Amino acid sequence: MYTKIIYVIIDCLAIASILITLNSTNKIREEYGTFLKKAMLFAIVSIISNIIVALSFYEKMAEIAYCIYFISIDWILYYLFIFILSYTEHHNAVKKLKFPAFIIMLLDSSSLLLNPVIKEHFYIYTNSSFAGTIFYQTGFKPLYYLHLAIDYTFLLIAICYIISRIIKNRGIYQIKYIILLSVILFIVILNIFYMTLGLVLDISVIFYAVAGALICFGIRTFVPHYLMTTSIGRVIDNMKEGLILFDINEKCIYANSFSINNFNINIPEYNFKCEPIATVINKNNNADTGVAIFTQNNADALTTDNRHFKIKYNRFNDNKNRPIGSYFLIEDITEDVFYLNEIKSARTSADNANNAKSAFLANMSHEIRTPLNSILGMNELIQRSANDPLIKEYSYNISTAGETLLSILNDVLDFSKIEAGKTNINSKDYDPYILLRNSYYFFIQSAEKKGLYIHVICDDELPSKLYGDSKLIGQILSNLISNAIKYTVNGGVTLNMTFDETDKDSIDLIIDITDTGIGINEKDIPYLFDSFSRFEQNDNYSVSGTGLGLAITKELTSLLNGNIIVKSSPGVGSRFTVIIPQKVSDHSPIGPLVNPDSSKSPEYKERFTAPSANILIVDDSKTNLIVTEGLLKSTMVTIDKALSGDEAIDKCMHIRYDLILLDHRMPLKDGIETFKIISQNGLNTNTPVVMLTANVVSGMDDEYKRIGFCDYITKPINPNELENTLLKHLPKDKVIINH
Repeated sequence: MYTKIIYVIIDCLAIASILITLNSTNKIREEYGTFLKKAMLFAIVSIISNIIVALSFYEKMAEIAYCIYFISIDWILYYLFIFILSYTEHHNAVKKLKFPAFIIMLLDSSSLLLNPVIKEHFYIYTNSSFAGTIFYQTGFKPLYYLHLAIDYTFLLIAICYIISRIIKNRGIYQIKYIILLSVILFIVILNIFYMTLGLVLDISVIFYAVAGALICFGIRTFVPHYLMTTSIGRVIDNMKEGLILFDINEKCIYANSFSINNFNINIPEYNFKCEPIATVINKNNNADTGVAIFTQNNADALTTDNRHFKIKYNRFNDNKNRPIGSYFLIEDITEDVFYLNEIKSARTSADNANNAKSAFLANMSHEIRTPLNSILGMNELIQRSANDPLIKEYSYNISTAGETLLSILNDVLDFSKIEAGKTNINSKDYDPYILLRNSYYFFIQSAEKKGLYIHVICDDELPSKLYGDSKLIGQILSNLISNAIKYTVNGGVTLNMTFDETDKDSIDLIIDITDTGIGINEKDIPYLFDSFSRFEQNDNYSVSGTGLGLAITKELTSLLNGNIIVKSSPGVGSRFTVIIPQKVSDHSPIGPLVNPDSSKSPEYKERFTAPSANILIVDDSKTNLIVTEGLLKSTMVTIDKALSGDEAIDKCMHIRYDLILLDHRMPLKDGIETFKIISQNGLNTNTPVVMLTANVVSGMDDEYKRIGFCDYITKPINPNELENTLLKHLPKDKVIINH
């Protein structure tokens, strides 16, 4: 009797164990978790049926309990079979075998269920060999061995699938399937061992609890942990970065392959005194964390290239924030350093090339502008003094050619400024009428020479004063009008200025330049603003220019946060619309614009006279001195001239001037050296000095003002600009304005 009680208690403990395992099985998200769970539920049924066998009072009760027990074995093995196929990722096998296996188990279970009637599987007999205790045991018939064959066949097939996975996989995944195979074989061996004992009660049901617990433990704990630790270990060991771990006593406890191979680390002897750790610690003054660059001299005699490593280190603590060691992360940055050096070298080369280009442009500007100043200046004097119409015509042709050459030179220099990002925006109040009139008068003669008209239209409601960079807007207008005249043979150019109000203090200034020229093919419009590009060159070979005008216009428009739109038809003409945001300084309408008339263009008339003013002009070119003196002749200013810096310094020691015009590039002492001496010694330390320069590369205007020049005038000298500069800087009491 005690044997039965102990057996029942053990079976109840097995059920409790399975229930605990079932709770763990619920956390398996994969589908095979469901199959394992069903196998364990039938294991509970089999254990309960065994308990009923042990507690049976008559043979029929025991026989029914045995039937339930053998049937539950069928379904334990069925779901275990499907679980193994699913867990070993034989999903096609699951689809193919799941239903046939279900039918076979269903037929076998049905025949077992009919055993009390047909008596073909087993029979019950009473064992009274134990004093006072009756045990109901089974005797087996041939059909029962078919039942066993079915069960063990499914188990054998499952084992074969496990073995196939073990063969096909390597490393950590092979271990995963070996663990499952070991559990299955362990249970089979225990069953065989139990059968050899011939016990009166079946204790093999206990093995189901053990098997379920082992399988679940393997799936949820051991295998994931093993896979994780093994994977992490191999990833760390195989990664292309280094990792070194130290304990609290600064002794190395781990170094991956990268670290060992690159620094010849012997883990038992490696500590904080070894390189590269010693260098990293010293560079960061023993701080708890830090980063350092370590350079390793290459010992290979065939190369002198060093290797560079970026090393990060940190102390780390346990979950109670107590220090337990430190770790070092090592990254090989040799390639990065190489490319960084290459970039620096390329940048240096680019800077040198840019400096060479700037020097070339400065020299080119000076060498071209200096004689051009003489040509245009002398030509201006001829125009002022000549009365013969034929001479005036010749002079006009010289002026046109000179202005074309100057325009080409300005295009190259302006493009250089834009490329270097040194084009500055100087916003101030301006009158839109003046912008339009200046554009008109600048181009009307060249237009009329080709038999073209220029019409100017302006919106009457346009604000009379705007705030922006009128110089850059004027340059945009100049480029577009010049371009329109170049490519127009018949008709002319219309310049229309209007606006859209964006808020109470801002407008979008809209400028349309429309021509009746040759037009542009639609396919060429996207490339219209490319640098140095010109379309239909065979047809337009006679048109002068660099191909930079529109590229500069586009860049200047973008610099002013504006936009430019092009519409064109071949043979009809083109329309360029420029939209530039501007602030409004005076909201009063500008009113009607009287279209300028070229026939009424005023003859030259000096803006002022200053007979009591005394100025010094310094230039190493006699021709330029004659030109500048001639341009100022009508102002009646007293002029002294000097051909060198030394001569100018000598004059300034003895004469006090009201204004000095000083050339930049001169032999021996240049304009800047001369200015520094004049501003420190003699009678002209406070005299305003204007730089006369052919050097108009980007940034020079700011540089001249930084040095101390009050202003600068670029060569070729514009007569109006020259007079305006004198009017601005001569003493007011010596200037008489002409009205």
